[in-house]
Amino acid sequence: MTATLTHAQADRDSRDARSLLREYLDWIGTHVGLDLTAAQPAAVAEFDDLPGFYRPPAGALVPARLGSRPAGMVAVHRLAGRTGELKRMYVNPRARGHGLGRDLIAAAVAAATDLGFTALWLQTKPDAMPGAEYLYRSYGLTEIAPYGGLHAEGVTTLALPLSQPEKGSR
Repeated sequence: MTATLTHAQADRDSRDARSLLREYLDWIGTHVGLDLTAAQPAAVAEFDDLPGFYRPPAGALVPARLGSRPAGMVAVHRLAGRTGELKRMYVNPRARGHGLGRDLIAAAVAAATDLGFTALWLQTKPDAMPGAEYLYRSYGLTEIAPYGGLHAEGVTTLALPLSQPEKGSR
């Protein structure tokens, strides 16, 4: 089955992203034992205005469908200057095993590059999400010093430098 990834712009994309965000928050709560809104109080504003928070030039939201069903999502958002953050990476358990995680990372890197970011950072919990940790590192992300206000033990911070296209090559 082929995955379809789109930048959230249409109403259906926004509905898919909201549905996937609810799944993501439930999954994080159940499998990671983390109430994300308690750990990241600023996330409440993000969740209340999901499409607006990720609107260019500040970010991008990429939901994915596998066949006709919402299957996963990833987002990027400007942290500071030309550094972006890979956020809310999630693949529905029914959609795992189709390479969608790698496709979502590639979409996040492409979106971050299009937004002019020169680095992409993320935070993850390797003990709770070993598959994600493996995927991130296999894509070339490496550990850096922690950033931001995520108040959870066992969080690892990873980064990927991004190359920018030569001027005039687009």
